Amino acid sequence: MKKTKEVKRFSKEILVRKIIVIGLFLLLFYNLMFLLLSPGVFSDPITLTTIIIIYFVGSIDIMIRPVPEGKPDLKGDNLMIAILILNFSQPFLFIIAYYKNILFISQYFTFWNTSWVGYTGIVILIVGGIIMIISRIQLGIFAIPVLIIEEEHQLITKGIYKYIRHPMYLGTILALLGPFLAFRSIIMLILTMVFYIVLIIKRMAKEEKMLIDAFGEEYISYMKQTKRLIPLLY
Repeated sequence: MKKTKEVKRFSKEILVRKIIVIGLFLLLFYNLMFLLLSPGVFSDPITLTTIIIIYFVGSIDIMIRPVPEGKPDLKGDNLMIAILILNFSQPFLFIIAYYKNILFISQYFTFWNTSWVGYTGIVILIVGGIIMIISRIQLGIFAIPVLIIEEEHQLITKGIYKYIRHPMYLGTILALLGPFLAFRSIIMLILTMVFYIVLIIKRMAKEEKMLIDAFGEEYISYMKQTKRLIPLLY
C-alpha cells in the first residue's frame, strides 16, 4: 500500500505550476493542435462551445486538485499511465472525430449530424464536469490522481459519496462522452468510451481492494450500502 506524508492544495509554488499547466497544456497545446490540424472547429458554434467548456472545466479541476509531496510513483500503475496517455491524446481524438463527422457522418448518417445531438453532448459534458468537480471538492485532500493512502486518511461517505462510491469516475466518463457527442462522431465515441470504461472498471477494482486493505469492514459495509457509478443500478 502506497503512502505519502503530506498532500497540499495551495501554495504559491503549486499555484504557479498549475497556471503553467493550464496555459501550456489546455490553452496553448489544445489551441495549437486545433489551429494547425482542424481550424474549422472554431467556426462551428457547437464544437467551439464544447472546447470552451472543456477549457473551463479542465482549468477548475486542475486548480482544485491537491498535489502530493514529492514526485508520484507511477511505476507499475499501468492504468494511470494509460489514462494519462489518453488525456494527452484528447485533442487529436477530437480532431479525428471532427473529420469523421465531415467526411463520413455528414454524408452517410445525416440523422446523427444534427444540432440536437451536439447540444445533448454539451449538456452531458456540463453535467459530467459538475459531478467531477463536486466529487473532487468533497473528497478534499484525498482527491489526488494516483492510488495511495495518505497518513490520517479518512473514508468519505457524505455528499455525493453517500450514493455512489466513484462519482469522480462517473463525472470523467460523462465529461468524455459529451464532447464526442458534440463533435457528432459515432466511431470515435464508441471506441474511446469502450477503452476508457474498461480502464475505469479495472481502476475501480484496484482502488476498492486498496481501500478494503486500509479500512476493512468499514469500507465493506460502505460498499454494501452504495453502488459504484450509477445510483440503484451499478
